[in-house]
Amino acid sequence: MKRSTPYGASACAALVLLLAVAGCDRKPRLVPEGADSTTTMTADSMAVYVQMAQQRWDSPDQIEEAAGLIARVLFDDLRAHPDASVIGRARDFLDSLRTGAELFGTDDLAVVNLFARSNPTAGSWPWIAWRDAEGSLRSQALDAIGMHLDGVSVDADEGENVRVAALFTRTTGQGQSPYVFVWQKPPTGSMFRLAQSLGSDSLGTTGTARLMDPGPSGVVLMSRTYQIMRGFSECPSCPHIYRTRSFRWGATGLVSAADEVENTPYSSFVQFILALSAGDRELAAYHAAEPMVVETAIGYQFGQSRGLWRLSPGSSANARELILLRGSSEAYKVQFTRRGEEWLITSLEPSNRNIE
Repeated sequence: MKRSTPYGASACAALVLLLAVAGCDRKPRLVPEGADSTTTMTADSMAVYVQMAQQRWDSPDQIEEAAGLIARVLFDDLRAHPDASVIGRARDFLDSLRTGAELFGTDDLAVVNLFARSNPTAGSWPWIAWRDAEGSLRSQALDAIGMHLDGVSVDADEGENVRVAALFTRTTGQGQSPYVFVWQKPPTGSMFRLAQSLGSDSLGTTGTARLMDPGPSGVVLMSRTYQIMRGFSECPSCPHIYRTRSFRWGATGLVSAADEVENTPYSSFVQFILALSAGDRELAAYHAAEPMVVETAIGYQFGQSRGLWRLSPGSSANARELILLRGSSEAYKVQFTRRGEEWLITSLEPSNRNIE
């Protein structure tokens, strides 16, 4: 597998030629549907397309059209340079046009996400371009509009099925949410089809993810995300319970390789409260250093809903002593000890809320 290459900036003299020709007042020569896709447009037509796109980037209702024009120009340029690296040529060409783009891929394939540089939050439109077995440039739009492109992994199995995993992120009220889509093209197929999608159920709700070259374990995707548990309140910058998931290529696409919850004193306390709320004393005892801790917690009615729990301001999830606040009036000091890989609660007692 060839290493994915991130988008980079490099000046290209093509911009000078395009802008010089763009001053001509002539109508663009549109290629009708069904025309030969290997025929490239002339330099003056290319310049007109670029000029049209630049005018449309600043209009909210024409941004999608601008992205389509830039994509058309890019793919025609790639067809005109059949011996060039797809990722390298696309990177240089888009940079010469000063177009907003996120770009990842290999010498034979690239995923391009186009957006208005002057208004990057107005939307984005992804395409995939690749060279087929005969060396012809193919392209198609991808159904992952409106997100950021953060990485690509390309895989070809023994049957020469080409699979492309693309990592996207979307901004939410809590932060970034990762999504991964896998498109597949069989040896005899002319187009990629969506074969798999991984969202919050597979990767987690909020956090980060990354695609990488497979190491000895074969892992190509890792996510580190969190989800706020029922009965708890967490601000975006507060400590969270993080869950790390990893995936490798398998027969059906990306398959799970590992799934682990990061052990911290805070995560142990959250699981302790969830167990008490469910009435499961045995599970709660798993997070306590001795049975008396569970009895004390029950005496303080930790298993009952009396307001949301939250860490006191400035707390660290890894601290051996935490101040936990409940509702509008309660506060508790909770102490922990480490036993193997687990954090166990050794004591808990009421505390003063003036630490807020």
